[in-house]
Amino acid sequence: METLSLCGDRCVLFDNRTKDNKKKSQQVLELLSLVNMVLTKNNGKPYTDEIFSELKRGTRKLHEQTEEVQSLQGYTKQEISELTEQMHKSYEEQLKRITEMVESRLKETTIRLEQQLAEEQLARLKAEETAHAAQMKSNEEIRKLRETLERAQQETEELRKRAESGKCVIL
Repeated sequence: METLSLCGDRCVLFDNRTKDNKKKSQQVLELLSLVNMVLTKNNGKPYTDEIFSELKRGTRKLHEQTEEVQSLQGYTKQEISELTEQMHKSYEEQLKRITEMVESRLKETTIRLEQQLAEEQLARLKAEETAHAAQMKSNEEIRKLRETLERAQQETEELRKRAESGKCVIL
């Protein structure tokens, strides 16, 4: 469920065992339609994610900086050391940003799941209360029916006794 919501509730189901060619091509068309919709939504890119983009930018930047440092000639060891330190600081900052993004998403997901759990627990409690009330009502109805049945049996027994004693009984 979580994965599906991260994908904008998009999904395509395939019947891999079908022998029907019409059904197969309909499934492929549905998939291609969904891919085109995602491409349109993401400005022509098939996949966009903040963390993925940040990692890609950081990797590119680190690669460029590494090449730059390796190509340095005529610089002192001190200057190269300073550039290397700046690269590491930049890399550490990027990792910190990515960590914060991941923690933020985790926190959002945790909050959403906790709310969902609370809602489900509330719904379960309401269902249990409703079931308990229905059970109590049912028990009360059964008790009344038993009392009515017992009175009817007593009355029937009394009528039988009167009939056996020879007294005329009009029903």
